[in-house]
Amino acid sequence: MATTLPPQRKKQPTEAEIEAVINKGSSTLKKDDQPIDDDTVKFFNLRLTQGVLTKIEGLRAKRPRKLASPKLGISTHDWILEAIEEKMAREKRKYSM
Repeated sequence: MATTLPPQRKKQPTEAEIEAVINKGSSTLKKDDQPIDDDTVKFFNLRLTQGVLTKIEGLRAKRPRKLASPKLGISTHDWILEAIEEKMAREKRKYSM
């Protein structure tokens, strides 16, 4: 079994060094003054029950596929985005926006 020397201990900072770090502070985060563009992509998590996902999969399976393609015609992500857009269009008509 090989033996090695124990690691050297680091010198403890002095009270003055600790105070210097504390008093140094930090810079604040810089906020962008530019307005956010409507086409800026924002990410968030969406929680759905397994039952809802199963229903979405069934509806996706009804969509036409490309010839000889094993993949479904639309991704779950795109299906959900399409559903959101349809709901927004209905709400706009309902509230005359």
